[in-house]
Amino acid sequence: MLALISRTRKQYGLMLSLAAMVAVFAGCGGGGDAKQPVAEGGSGTSTQASTGSRGSAGKAEASERPNVGGVPLDVYFDNPLEVASDNRQVGAPPVAVAMVENPGTGETPGGTPIGTEPATTPGVKPDPSATAGGDVNWSALISKDELEGEVQSIRNDLNSRLTNFGAYKRSTPEIPVFSTTLAFLADVARRHEGDIAWKAKAHFIRALAVAMSDVASSSTAGVKNSYDQVNEAFLKICEILNNNDPAELPETEVEADFGDFADMGNLMQRLKRGESWLQNNAGSEDNFKEKADLAKREVSVFAVISESFVTEGYGYNEYEDFRGWAYGMRDFATTMHKAVDAKNFTEFDTLRSKISQTCTQCHGVYRSG
Repeated sequence: MLALISRTRKQYGLMLSLAAMVAVFAGCGGGGDAKQPVAEGGSGTSTQASTGSRGSAGKAEASERPNVGGVPLDVYFDNPLEVASDNRQVGAPPVAVAMVENPGTGETPGGTPIGTEPATTPGVKPDPSATAGGDVNWSALISKDELEGEVQSIRNDLNSRLTNFGAYKRSTPEIPVFSTTLAFLADVARRHEGDIAWKAKAHFIRALAVAMSDVASSSTAGVKNSYDQVNEAFLKICEILNNNDPAELPETEVEADFGDFADMGNLMQRLKRGESWLQNNAGSEDNFKEKADLAKREVSVFAVISESFVTEGYGYNEYEDFRGWAYGMRDFATTMHKAVDAKNFTEFDTLRSKISQTCTQCHGVYRSG
């Protein structure tokens, strides 16, 4: 009995140690609210999905969540003792604790590894325009009009959040998500085959948007000087989008890898917004038909973000299961796009549910977004 009590105490102590470690590292991998996946609507419809009422209210809500010593319970491992028993060296590829439905094959586990490359879900054929090992055809994943429409939507949303210092201060948790997405889409535009008016200056938009995200997520984000810096960068972006030449543009290379500037935590939050938007705005057949164009744009954003996650050196790209989930998300999204054109709500909604399942499965292993 004494031996059992001693062993139980050791396990309990290990649980507390793991909780403390998670609390320390929970802040990694994202600006603003990156520590918990965002559930707001997507900003392919970002203006309609505005969360300007968050800010201080959002912080108050966060403090009311179940916690231990001020640390929210949802950052703890679901099975700390099982995690503790893992004797692999730090940095070894993570392994899913339980086998789950494979988003890449749609098969139930039976010794089948999680994730495939590329996805081969029944009825969802890998997009030949965007497969592993070759140059990505970004134009096949998102059209020129969809890309420009999403950039305009983000511009409108940021504009409403930067009208004055008060609006900015209330929006500091969300601004890094929007500005990171803007930086990402600017670089997709640089790689795009479409005739986008501001494409030659896309690298400046990227650099300015990254600066906005950095300031808005810094420890001094809430001061007036930070607002001035963020607003100045945003106004220069607007000038470029208006085909003007703002003065004193930042020095930056034309080409860049996504891993060099696109915070994965912020992009994952953008996906979570999109997941919520699809459920709330295209989750019924009537809404699906009414908002068909916005739904197509939203799933195109899913496709390009998912594709970026499997580029070399970005995020967890070296892990096969993560690549499988990313390819699965991309292929679900591209097939949903076709389902909108075919007015096939049943297929669209089924794949929307699969995207949600994929997000849950992935976050069960990789907890940085």
